This record gives sequence, structure tokens and C-alpha cells, in this order.
Amino acid sequence: MSESPETPETPETPKILEQLSKSNSAKVRGRSSRQQQNARRRIALIVMLFLPVLAGVLFLAYQQRLSQIDLSSLRQENQQLNLALSAQATQLQQLQRDLAEPPQAVPVDESALRLLESNFDAEIGRLRSQLAVVQSQQRSTAVEPSLRWKLQEAEYLLGVASQKLLLEGDTNSAIALLEDADAALLASGNNGVYATREAISAELLQLRNVETIDRQGLYIRIGILATQLANVEMLSSMRQNFENRRFRQAQSVEVGISNSSDSVATGWFGASLDFLGSVFVWRQREESPVVMLAPGSESVIRQNLQLMLEQTQLALLMRDNALYQRSLGKSMEWIRLYVSTDTPSGQLVVDGLLELGAIDIDPTLPSLGESLDSIRRVIASGRPATL
Repeated sequence: MSESPETPETPETPKILEQLSKSNSAKVRGRSSRQQQNARRRIALIVMLFLPVLAGVLFLAYQQRLSQIDLSSLRQENQQLNLALSAQATQLQQLQRDLAEPPQAVPVDESALRLLESNFDAEIGRLRSQLAVVQSQQRSTAVEPSLRWKLQEAEYLLGVASQKLLLEGDTNSAIALLEDADAALLASGNNGVYATREAISAELLQLRNVETIDRQGLYIRIGILATQLANVEMLSSMRQNFENRRFRQAQSVEVGISNSSDSVATGWFGASLDFLGSVFVWRQREESPVVMLAPGSESVIRQNLQLMLEQTQLALLMRDNALYQRSLGKSMEWIRLYVSTDTPSGQLVVDGLLELGAIDIDPTLPSLGESLDSIRRVIASGRPATL
């Protein structure tokens, strides 16, 4: 009998086991990897949930630490305040004890006290000597305050008088101021102002010899003459006036002859005149005016004359005698050319201009410098009064 050979199982079994183990290990690895991923997710979730809590805990801890620090500083300040209060209380108690105790006698150095007294007496003596010197100086100059004040017053018055004379030409005010200055020097009772008073007297004599100019009155007179120009008769109207006057005079001659015939009618001569008067007409001839203005030019001439007189007023205020005389001369020239000067109004204007032209509006004035320099020298010298 033949036996069939058995198939050996050993070689196939390890392969199967190996495959099984591989499959199992793969499954195990798959499971472990999934578990690890799940664990990581859980850990991440836990961490995410724990971080806010941790941050809050840390913030609370930080705030608590700050509170502790503030509290510690407050405690230190409180301790310092308590120490300061206790120190003040101690000082107050010590002060109260010092006040309650009787004062102790202070030792005095007799030698130092005597030295101090001697120094004090010496200082008093020095002050008394200085006071005596000052009082003697005051007694020596007791008579001078009035003099000084009077000298300064006189200097001021002389300065004002000089300004009045130089700037305004006002001799009356200058004379009054010089007289006041002389009175002030006389009231001072000082012999040192003799030269000044002598200079003032000489200047007063010179001022009184100067012709006084009434500028305001002259200004008014010039203005009145300018107003009267509106009433004067211009040569432009003389032609008609000439004819009218000649006609009136002819009539008057006729009437005069006819009337005179009555007085001599008894005689042959009267009869002859009567006859001649009935035949002839007697007329008085007169010269024709030299200049005849064109009609309508009267207003221009009057305006120019008024401007000339206004210029004369301006020269009067400026104390410009040359301009004053030129303006008056030009006005007189125009009036003689264009105004009828044989009429009362024209003759009145001519007379007024002649009177104004005879006045010197800027006479030579004396200088007040000598008296002013003299009083300034007296003040600068500071000489005491001699009563």
C-alpha cells in the first residue's frame, strides 16, 4: 500500500501569521494615530479654554500686587504722619514746660555794657555836632529862600518878556513883565542884583521909546478899507456919469443965468444977459477920464484890490514891513488907475491907504539879553543876601 505524502503546513502558517500580525499592527497603528490626534485636539481645546482663565488670574494677581504696594505706601505715609505728629506733640509739651518754668537770669557783661554806653554817647555827640552845623547853616541861609525864589521869579519873567518881544513884538507885555521882574528883585533885598536892575531900567527906557503898534486895530482898518471898495466908483462907469454930469451942469448954468437976469433986469447989462441967455446955452467943459475900463471888468478889479489888502493884512501879522509896504503901494497904484479918486468914497480909500503906509509895522526892538544874562550870573554865583 502506498501512502500519500502529507503537505507540510509549516511554511504557510508563518506567512498567514505574519500577514495577520501586519494587519493587526496596521490597525493598531491606525487606532493609535487617531487616538493621538484626538488627544492633541483635546489638549488644544483645553489650552484654549485655560488661557483666558490664566490671563484673568494673572491680571487679578497684578492688581492685587498693585493694591498691596499702594497700601504699603499709605501705611508708610501714615507712619510718617504719626511720627511727625508725635514730634510736634513732643515739641509742644517741651514748649509748655519751658513756659511753665520761670525765666533764668541772663548773665550781663558789665564791661561790654559800659563800652556800648560809651559808644552810644559818642555817637550821640557826633550827631549833635552835625545837627549844630546844619542849624548854623540854616541860620546863615534863613534869609536866602525868599531871595532865591525872587531871583528865579525874576529870571522867569525876563525870559517871558524876551519871548514876547522877539516872537510877537508885544512891547506892552514886555514892559509889564520887566516891571514885575524889577519889583521881584527889589523885594529880595539883595544888593547883588544892582547890575541886573540897572540893565532892566535901561531896557525899559528903550522899550518906552519904541512906537507901539496896534496890530489888531490896523488889521481891522485894512478890513474896513477892503469893505469900502464895494462903494467906490470905478472908471468903467465914468463915461455915462461924465455925460450925465455934463448935462446936469449945462442945465444948472441955464437956470443960473435965467435967475441972475432977474437980479439985474433993471439995467442994460441985465437985459443983455437975458437976451444972450435966451439965445445961447452955456455948458461947462471938463476933461475926459484918462483910463476907461471895459464893461464887466469892475468885479475883477475889485477882487484884485481886495486880495491885495488881504495880502497887506497877512504881512501885518507876519511883521513883514517890506511886503506890507509893497502891498499898500500896489493897491494905491491900482486905485489911482481904475478908481475915481475925486469922489468922497474914493478919496476916503486913498486917505486910508496913505495913513496905513506911513506906519512902520516892524520897528527896531531892543534886546533884553543883558538883564537876562545878569540875573543868570547872580543865580549861578549863589551869593547870600545882604539885608
